[in-house]
Amino acid sequence: MFGTLHAAGPAAVEIARSMMQAMGGEAAWQKARYIRFDFNVTIRSQVNIARKYLWDKQTGRCRLEDKSATGQPAVVLFNVHGQKGTAYVDGKPLEGAGATAAIQGAQRTFRTDRDWLDLPWRWLDAGVHLRYAGEKSLKEQPFDVVELTVDQPGGANAVRYTAYVSRRTHLLEHSTVDPDTSLWDWQYTTTGSIRLASDHVNAEKEASISMGTVQVLDKLDDGFLTDPARRLAQLR
Repeated sequence: MFGTLHAAGPAAVEIARSMMQAMGGEAAWQKARYIRFDFNVTIRSQVNIARKYLWDKQTGRCRLEDKSATGQPAVVLFNVHGQKGTAYVDGKPLEGAGATAAIQGAQRTFRTDRDWLDLPWRWLDAGVHLRYAGEKSLKEQPFDVVELTVDQPGGANAVRYTAYVSRRTHLLEHSTVDPDTSLWDWQYTTTGSIRLASDHVNAEKEASISMGTVQVLDKLDDGFLTDPARRLAQLR
């Protein structure tokens, strides 16, 4: 971790550390164990994406609940650090190329979906490149502007964000995703002594991204990460 510490420059690093302190501190983030979140995209009142995740942050194990291409309930149990896993559609295990595609798809969606949950915590991680772009006023408030490039594995194109960090709250309050310049407004929830993103609104596109009821849990029944018959709706 902290692989971009020197390349980022002192201003961007200082902003990153102040932001993490405002969200509960790096030590609390490092200790977080299980994280439950959703990824729900709504555009003009129409739900386009609805995914559910349970992530063991310490081991990388993850459960994704989604829909198959034919609208049937789908579950993928995988590890975010590797290519192994199992995939099920309507309770039946997939095999061969179908299973491989489902597991690889779960890996990709996890990587992009989680940015909307915890990207502010990962600015100093290896593979995240920062460039301080100065100060800008938005909605009559001063913000530090930092450009982020997030590397993707397998030769995929990097994802580029422009982040606006409030000088008042030290939180990432607005962002854009290259090449689009429309603003996403960020909202947060506090769980397990840390802040994670909960909702994002893009007024220009009449769109929202909700992370659902975000939870940080110290313990849970391991069956939620191993049993495809379980449902995250049952997790309390």
